Amino acid sequence: MDLATILIIIHASLGGLGLTAGIISMASKKGKKLHRTSGKVFVYAMLASAVISIPVCFMPGHENMFLFAIAIFTIYLVLSGQRALLYKLRNLKNIKTWKDWLISGVMCAFGVALIVEGAFKLLYPNGPTVLFFFFGIMSVFLSVQDFRFFARKDKPATEFISRHIGQMSGAFTASFTAFLTAGLQLKHWLVWILPTVFITIWIIYWIRKYKKPKLVK
Repeated sequence: MDLATILIIIHASLGGLGLTAGIISMASKKGKKLHRTSGKVFVYAMLASAVISIPVCFMPGHENMFLFAIAIFTIYLVLSGQRALLYKLRNLKNIKTWKDWLISGVMCAFGVALIVEGAFKLLYPNGPTVLFFFFGIMSVFLSVQDFRFFARKDKPATEFISRHIGQMSGAFTASFTAFLTAGLQLKHWLVWILPTVFITIWIIYWIRKYKKPKLVK
């Protein structure tokens, strides 16, 4: 058994654990012990799974730019989603926001790189440009939203919860998409996009439940 196979098995095992914990967390009552515990398992399992998948995406016979993009996407969403919860639990003056600017800045640069890569793919008749542009534009859009959020002095208390829900649900979507494309070998481009559409409906539903602002300074 070579190194790539070992890493893939560990990656898949952690990903399966993370997805299971994510489903439990999403289905359980928000704020309760089961939600918090399963949420922590989701965070650590997804981060470890995504980090392990990165070198695999560049190993001979396993090269996959899209799965690499999903790994970066997952890491960004999990970290920013967890940071949003930290914002809610502590006074904003005690938060080192440079970490948030760094996380989102790296994601923005990554998004620009994907868009540029997509532009180069236009030179090839069968180049999968849709996915490069989709993930690239999504990355830049989310990063710009982050920058606007960080720059504001007054933030509604409910916005921290909304941000947490949105980012964590996005991380679940990215991981589930990777499972469909890499695990089940479903290759159609719609498989990459439809999970995002469905989870967006979920996010909108929950965010609307927390939309009564209470300013926190």
